[in-house]
Amino acid sequence: MESPPSMLFLGASGQTGGPFLTVFRREYPNIPITVFLRSTALDAAIEALGGVTIAHGDFSDLEAIEKLSSNHNIVLNCATSTNAPVTAAILRGIRNTKTPKKPILHHLSGAGNFVDGSTSGTYVPQPRPWNDGNPDDVRNITAALTPNGACDELILKAAAAEGYVDAFFVCPGGIYGASANHIGVAAGAAAALAPGVWVGWMMDSIATLGFSPYVGDGTAKALDTWDSCRPEDVYGHFYLCVDETVAAKDVASAFADVAYRVGTIPAPTVKPVPYEEAGTVAKYLAGNMLLQDDNARSLGWKPKGPGLFETLKQIK
Repeated sequence: MESPPSMLFLGASGQTGGPFLTVFRREYPNIPITVFLRSTALDAAIEALGGVTIAHGDFSDLEAIEKLSSNHNIVLNCATSTNAPVTAAILRGIRNTKTPKKPILHHLSGAGNFVDGSTSGTYVPQPRPWNDGNPDDVRNITAALTPNGACDELILKAAAAEGYVDAFFVCPGGIYGASANHIGVAAGAAAALAPGVWVGWMMDSIATLGFSPYVGDGTAKALDTWDSCRPEDVYGHFYLCVDETVAAKDVASAFADVAYRVGTIPAPTVKPVPYEEAGTVAKYLAGNMLLQDDNARSLGWKPKGPGLFETLKQIK
């Protein structure tokens, strides 16, 4: 007899995982879910979804992650795309899953792998963008592609070369904006109300520098994906989620306005600087990220919600 589906879910408190869990339970009310979660703050909200078991732990609990993964035929990891030991533990568990059908791993990765490495800040056209519909492009993902490549390579090897798991990736760009569906909204959880990880990184860098930087002439299209993906957009869809092309200088200017408005910097100053002085987000301000999302579009995915600049104007 075929085993009924059961899912292990990592990342329920995060910006994407929080709303995903709520919407998934709404669409699939009968699938048993185990949530692996560090904090206890969301326990009541998660338990209210029904049919959910909570296992508390953190990323240092690799044996627990491995054991939980072995006890479920679906694993959905929205928690980390850069922690290779956690990914390896998930895969070890999946390999030991005793189910007639091959287990499934859904992995939230990211499009940051595909920045071209340019440090000039100038738009550099490419003869062909990286395309999620091109198997050769996917085969060329390795640990050398930072920040997500190490985990991606482990999963691709397990699925393609060793064949013991069916793996699906969602690779969004810079996700921004809060979701009303986040499981933590009722509890007032910070992650549920935050404007986004990428927004936080940009704001932290600006706070450290005292101004909003761009590199060179600021025409780089490293942020090709910033204006493309809110949390709702990635539910159940596979591969890249990209949309509008945005120049780095325009993004820097928009963030300068936000940083000034919330009191992070004394004036909405935007400065051109060398790559080495552009702060922690220099890679994304100076390089180009040119992508084509044929696979995601073929599934019916399309961007929803307000754009990046409109969302930034709402931050107070």
